[in-house]
Amino acid sequence: MLQIGQTAPNFTIKDIHSTEVSLQENKFSFISFHRFAACPFCVLRTRELIKIYPLFEQHKIEIISIWPSSKSNMLKYVGNENTPFPLIADSKKELFKKYHVVKSSGLSILKLILHPAHIYRALKGKYKNMEIDADPNLLPAEFLVSPRGEILFAYYGKHFGDHIDIQQILSIAAKSV
Repeated sequence: MLQIGQTAPNFTIKDIHSTEVSLQENKFSFISFHRFAACPFCVLRTRELIKIYPLFEQHKIEIISIWPSSKSNMLKYVGNENTPFPLIADSKKELFKKYHVVKSSGLSILKLILHPAHIYRALKGKYKNMEIDADPNLLPAEFLVSPRGEILFAYYGKHFGDHIDIQQILSIAAKSV
């Protein structure tokens, strides 16, 4: 697993709209790894990131959202969310490997059960005819990378809907300016 203080693996890749994406030199990069294009927990997080995107812009934080799904499924599901940030289809999981994003264990399902309100919100907003086009056992992970390429935090989810708190992201970025 990647650690705070390490240099983040750099990349240049095209998003689902064929725009080139890489870590920004003059901005923080918030990299969010998800499970699959129709994952109700990941879509819930994406909708949350869309809502708070203006705060990220104020703090000069670029969001990069990475999924192990195909481009066609990304466009069919989460690509319809009208995100102001890039969505990356990484069906070969090259970035997942670089950032050491891992599969769940049996314990992660038990940890999720302890959050019934989160499960309810995710399932309430899920897509109809949901298709799983990637490994459903992947866990989410999120990273904040400084403009110098240093990992300011590395957060590996403990269950399918586990993400770092938005205020914590903003606080870390503000302290690192």
